[in-house]
Amino acid sequence: MMLITPYNGRSGLYLVAESIDCGGKGTVINTIKDSELNSKKVVLDLRLLWPSDEENKVPVGDRNPLSVIYGTDDVIPEYEKIKKLFAGAGKTIDTIITCEPTWANVGLKIRRKIIHEVKGLDYTAKDAADAYAEDRKELISKLIRPAILDGVDVYCERNFCSSVVYQSSMDNPLSISEILALEGNVYATSNSPHLYIICDISADTAMERKALRKKDDQCKFEVPEFQRRIEGKYRSSPLKGILNSLGSIVVYVNTDKPATQEDTARAAISIVKAFKDLNLKDGEKFNYDIEKDEQKQLKSF
Repeated sequence: MMLITPYNGRSGLYLVAESIDCGGKGTVINTIKDSELNSKKVVLDLRLLWPSDEENKVPVGDRNPLSVIYGTDDVIPEYEKIKKLFAGAGKTIDTIITCEPTWANVGLKIRRKIIHEVKGLDYTAKDAADAYAEDRKELISKLIRPAILDGVDVYCERNFCSSVVYQSSMDNPLSISEILALEGNVYATSNSPHLYIICDISADTAMERKALRKKDDQCKFEVPEFQRRIEGKYRSSPLKGILNSLGSIVVYVNTDKPATQEDTARAAISIVKAFKDLNLKDGEKFNYDIEKDEQKQLKSF
């Protein structure tokens, strides 16, 4: 077991949603966030505080906790500083929402440079893996780990699982052992999530949904050829084996057609409830009863 800490009444829940691009992970995390807010919990959504392109972003200024503490929103905050600020306002943080890469420091470089094709500069799989691992270690060490140990639930889009899939599939790829050996990933795998929700979708459906999306971050990975290259890895037994070996439970949600966002949202709520009630089974699959292609199976690398 290499979890941050076994989930119990004293620790928070560390949950990560994973998928290919436009695969449903954002719907999973946003659904959980809305549920927490409806339960009157105090939710800190870092995605709205960073210099991101998220809707309803809190601008730099006295309304943004990061700006109040650091004078800028381009920073991954230390949990204790955020906790102290909220305590000063008479509030206790119940839930933190975050994502990888972050929108701060190295994470911002990843989003604005490394995931794009930059004229005259071609970033390699090693460049990407190094940057993701560095960003990941800072996020987990400064924010996620201390929050979980303090009883705060943390829900995150992506983790080192994405590096295993993406950087092992790029041109001139790294091996999985090379990816996991990076310092930031060694730290991440020593502080693994309690639960992974993997959204299972075809690349063709995901790219159809991308075409309908207002946001276009021009990520070089968000193209059909690359997404077809990685879709099978997310549902593969070897990937599940890696995650299980680190103590994490892995479950799957079918987000392919004809499943809808509402189907994904219902599954997300059911999964969190089942986990907290200690009734969730590793490898459990949700929404596959509405799958048209009953021959679809978990494939290997």
